[in-house]
Parts: sequence; structure tokens; C-alpha cells
Amino acid sequence: MTISADMPAARGGAVPLGLSAAPEARTAPLSGVHIGALDGIRGIAILLVLAYHFGRSAQGFGLDSPVLWPTSFGWVGVDLFFVLSGFLITGILYDSRREHLYFRNFYARRALRIFPLYYGALLLVVLLGAAWPEAGVWGTESPIWLALYMTNLLVATEGPESAGILGHYWSLAIEEHFYLLWPLLVRWGTRRQLMAAAATLMVAALALRTVLVLGGADPEAVYIMTPTRIDALAAGAFCSLAVRGPAGPAGLVWPAWAVLLLCGGSVLLLIATQRTLGNHDPLMQTIGYTLLALTFAGAIVVGITGRMVKAVLENGVLRWFGRYSYGLYVWHPIVAVILFYTPLTASFGVDGKASAALFVLFAFAVSVLVSLVSYHCWEQPFLRLKRHFA
Repeated sequence: MTISADMPAARGGAVPLGLSAAPEARTAPLSGVHIGALDGIRGIAILLVLAYHFGRSAQGFGLDSPVLWPTSFGWVGVDLFFVLSGFLITGILYDSRREHLYFRNFYARRALRIFPLYYGALLLVVLLGAAWPEAGVWGTESPIWLALYMTNLLVATEGPESAGILGHYWSLAIEEHFYLLWPLLVRWGTRRQLMAAAATLMVAALALRTVLVLGGADPEAVYIMTPTRIDALAAGAFCSLAVRGPAGPAGLVWPAWAVLLLCGGSVLLLIATQRTLGNHDPLMQTIGYTLLALTFAGAIVVGITGRMVKAVLENGVLRWFGRYSYGLYVWHPIVAVILFYTPLTASFGVDGKASAALFVLFAFAVSVLVSLVSYHCWEQPFLRLKRHFA
């Protein structure tokens, strides 16, 4: 999942998304301003993912505190990333669809944002695997699968061990598939046609998951395959197109609250009845994923229009995590697996709950440090090149 979207910064800081009438032929596209609340939403998403992975690791070290129980629901952070990506990318595409260099600029900017970190981390892992094969965490299949953004297909057919330490690349594969196909539709479709296409994708994904779950399909495959998860990206796309309607975002405030509360409440009811926070529950894998997508779509509109909600989302801490979220997503499993599940683990002498808690916090801190170094020393020089593809 690509965690940082291509939202150009407005001069003088964050500018709220326009709340006035927003006809299709607007002169100042909505994607031409930086929306601080969306950085905060991105920050929430990565914090959920971090809580999920480090919470599971803590439990693996014997920390079974009830405080860690909610972290089992942190997997929804990936779904939030999907919806946010669909929202942002669709907005950028729609607002620039009449530009002469539409395809060149979009794909060049995406490549500069995604590829350096994606392939840099992949290359590092390949080199580490060659130098330290006894670690046993590097995957059992060729890295070509990952290089071609087919990690989700690999894991679905060969199992999690096939991708090893880079198994989390499955979500990045889904987003890349979306980037390859969706711009073609946006280029030539009208807003209403695109909204209909997004709604169709949501219904189709739900129907496909239902058939697969009832047919006894592997829950992990249902969770990570593009056709079964496309509804989250489609929900974000639908929402992005909706706020570009005649009434603008302001016209969707109350419908967004209704969707957020109704679908969010339904998710909570589902969790209560199924008594699980897991992502492999049959009911969660059918209607649950779609309800989550709609909940997050409603939350995005509420987040950019509601004064109090927006103020919370524009908190400096959330926006800071949002800024580095892509790097955090890519690097933290690599750091965690090396520290927690290789021969190196024994050298830390973890013995008891206190030392285990400190070890997990240490791994979190290392993940943050690696992400900061990665962003400022490796990714940023490529990001500066995006000015050539305005």
C-alpha cells in the first residue's frame, strides 16, 4: 500500500478543502491544496498498523496484558490506507484528466514516490539474504515476484513463507494494480460514469468474497488478493468524486456522518456478535470489509469538513507520523523480523515481561529511526524530481 499520496503543498501551509460550490469545471482543483487533516488520517492508519504488528510481537514474547487486546484490530489500518489512497489518487487524476501530459506526469510522480523505497528495500533484503542465509526469514521464492508487484498472488498461492520478511508488500501490490488500471477510466469517463464504476467495483468485490468464503477458500487469499480488496480503493474513489459534485464537500457533511455512524456501528456489532477482532472471520471477510471501507470513506469527508474533527486530525503528532508513514510501513516489518525472529534475537537476552516490553519499544524506535534516515537520505532526492512533472 502506498502510504504517501501525491498532494502538492499549498504556499503558507495547509489549506482546508473547499467547502463552497464545486462544479466540475472549477478553476482551482481540489487536489491543488494540501489538506492537513488527511495527513492526520494517514498518521492514524500507520499507527494502527504499527500497533497491530508490534502488539502481536509483544504477545509472542509473553506480554498478554489486556491493554494489548485492542491492537488485534490494528489490521484495519491497511484498509484505511486503501480508502485514503483511492480518495487522493482519484482526485489527482480527475482534476488533471484534461491535461496533455496526463499519463506521463501521473506515472512519473508515482514512480518517484513509490519505486525508490520499494525497490531499495527489496534490494537490501536480497543482499542480506545472500550474506546471511541462515537467518531463514528471506522467503522461499524468487524476488522477481515482488519486483513485479505480484506479492499478493505469490503469498495466496504459495503461503506467507514464500515472501518472507517482505510479505507486507501484498498491500503495495494491490495499490499498484489500482494505479495501472484506474487512470485509464478516469481519463475518459465522466464523474457520474466513474462513480458508477466505483460502486460496481464495490459490489463486485463483496459478491466475489461472499462466493469464495462460502466455497471454503483460503481466508488469507481472500484477504490479500486485488479483486477481493478493491472495494476499499473504490470506496475512496467514489468519495473523492462525490466531493467534486455541484454541492462540494459541504453538501456531503450529513450523509458522511450517517455513513460513518451507521457502517461503523455495524462493524462494532459484527465484532460483538462474532467475538473476534480478526480479519479472517467469515462475516468480516464478506460484508465486514465493505462496511469498513464505507466507514473510512465517511470518516474522510467528516475529517475534512468538521471543524472539531479536523482540529484533532491536524494534530502535529498525527501529521508527523503521516509524513513518514510510507517508510514506516515498508521498514518496520523488516526491522521487527530481523530483531524478533532470527538468531540475532538471542543476543538481546530477553527474559521476562519487563525486558520483553523494552525490546519491543527498542524495535519500534529503530523502525522510526530507519524510516527517518530512509526518507531524508534516500527518498527525498527522488521526490524533488517531481517538480519536473507538475
